[in-house]
Amino acid sequence: MKRSPAVNLAGCFACACLLSSCAGFPSSSAPGSAPQNAPADSSKPYRDPVLARAAPTADESLVIESAKRLIGQVPNAKVTVNKRKFTLDCIGTVSAIFWYMNIDIQKDFPKYSGNGVSRLYQSLESRSALHSDAYPRAGDIIFWDNTWDANADGDRTNDLRTHAGIVLAVDDDGTIHYIHENYLKGVTIEAMNLRTPALASDASGKRINNGMAISTISGGPKPERFLSGDVFSRYGDILGFKNEFLSEIIPPVIPPALPPTVPAPAVPQLPVLPAGELPAQ
Repeated sequence: MKRSPAVNLAGCFACACLLSSCAGFPSSSAPGSAPQNAPADSSKPYRDPVLARAAPTADESLVIESAKRLIGQVPNAKVTVNKRKFTLDCIGTVSAIFWYMNIDIQKDFPKYSGNGVSRLYQSLESRSALHSDAYPRAGDIIFWDNTWDANADGDRTNDLRTHAGIVLAVDDDGTIHYIHENYLKGVTIEAMNLRTPALASDASGKRINNGMAISTISGGPKPERFLSGDVFSRYGDILGFKNEFLSEIIPPVIPPALPPTVPAPAVPQLPVLPAGELPAQ
């Protein structure tokens, strides 16, 4: 099966399990860029479908390299990236990956209320940078709803923006490979497929949706909708607005990889999807 040009994530998946929740404008000609001021709820694709499947940009490649440096870190690990300390919970993991690139995703957090995921969502929403394209780009942030009972009211359908991760690759069958902080496994790569959001595996046995929503009570039953595709909310294009999130403190540096606390899977480069083989949107 051919995949989009990002990383080969074969062998990086385990069975579905519970995970934690988290308390300048782009050029329209660049593959990873969004149209200027494109409305997030537009019925049209956020990106041109052909550009959405183009080879990774330099920034997207840096996101992939940054992400690989955190794979295998245990839940809530403490790390220092470019002299800044991070706790690798949900939003801390996303923050640390972009901080390797001098991108401060928390730059606008003081303007908004709510948890870190909600504040990041609002930051991107204010720039019309949210979308639901069939094929996101590497570096797009994924937002999920209802991954836990955040307001403790017993209702598993009204908890918005409770988890986040980052897209690393997209298969031509629509399976998205993302990195995030898993409550049990730590920083890992898992899968989501919005074409079949309620299926954990396809007919061949390929994992296409990992577990996402946790039980309300420890050891209790999972909610009715618990797979990653079933609780998906939106994607956020932060790289398209990179200049607005750049830090003025530390120059961009990609240091040697942090030593993982558990063995990290191999992540070789994927081939570019040949022209003319673009799946229908």
